[in-house]
Amino acid sequence: MPGRHGGNAIGFGRSSPALLSGRGRRGSREVLMKRLIRSFAMAACVAAAAIGPAQAQSSEDTPELKSEYRFVMIPILAQAWFDIVHNAAASSAEKLSKQLGTNITIDYQAPAQADLGEQNTLLERAIATNPDGIAIDAIDVNASMPIIKEAQDRGIPIVLFVSTAPQGSQLTYISNDFYDQGRILGEELLKRIDNKGKVAIMHGVPTNSAHADRYKALTDLFEKNADIEVVDTAYDMDDVQKAQTEASRILAANPDLDAIAVVDAAGPVGVGLALREADRVGEVAYVGIDDVPQLQQLMREGVLDLSIATRPRMIGEWSTITLLLQNLGIDTPSWIDTGIGYMTPDMVAEGNIDGF
Repeated sequence: MPGRHGGNAIGFGRSSPALLSGRGRRGSREVLMKRLIRSFAMAACVAAAAIGPAQAQSSEDTPELKSEYRFVMIPILAQAWFDIVHNAAASSAEKLSKQLGTNITIDYQAPAQADLGEQNTLLERAIATNPDGIAIDAIDVNASMPIIKEAQDRGIPIVLFVSTAPQGSQLTYISNDFYDQGRILGEELLKRIDNKGKVAIMHGVPTNSAHADRYKALTDLFEKNADIEVVDTAYDMDDVQKAQTEASRILAANPDLDAIAVVDAAGPVGVGLALREADRVGEVAYVGIDDVPQLQQLMREGVLDLSIATRPRMIGEWSTITLLLQNLGIDTPSWIDTGIGYMTPDMVAEGNIDGF
């Protein structure tokens, strides 16, 4: 959404389908990540060298490079997409540990479901253990801000991944432009139904900023098109089983439905499974979000032909990097824009890819 992301930012931009197609893409991403790790490891080493023991004694405010760091990571819920984020954060921690001669661990704590009370409890417990940093994808960032503020007051570095930081919060958040992603998804969906027909929307967790931004982009786009009628809206709470159940209900209630739009990683998997079960693949259009293994399998089976993907690996990697930099007293941008990728059938034809 224009103007949504204020403050300073660094971005990796939107990747074209050509750049991200083919079997060589994984190697390119790994080379880029290694270069980034080396660059930031060098920055961290320079900072550590500059604050040697003599200087550390003369300035109580100067951080020292410690022998170990523990970063807590809290997602919305236990789910395949967040597993990718976690694994990337842990891999980044391992690489940085080797570069710097320290030991960085990721303490992953996932709620069983997208429940605000459960997530806030995990956040409060994490703060009580005094970790070296916390990365969280907040179910409702505004509702959790008093607890997040408590972490800030205690001097615990905290970053948001996926969630958008409220104005004035002084938090770094790591994400892509979710409104833009929703707009692109909606435009691709409309192409598949010739810009006319009946559409349903599978919302996710309505208080989550990423899901809300994508949903707003979709509704804005559909409202501008007089030939599009939104006939149903459901909520899957980023849960595949709920998405499949709701999609099956929508399909049964709307025999003349033309398309289903989604806003989270679970939605397209559940919708694809429901379409296959109802034998309506090809009859009802949809475009995916993200690149979880189940969605790749559905694409290989011909259930869908495009997914507009967030980059969970980059989000996980930069969560670790950002928390380490903050521990070393290095300012980080208000927004780290990871961009988006396009997953197409040729990319998964020979089997699942590692993703973005």
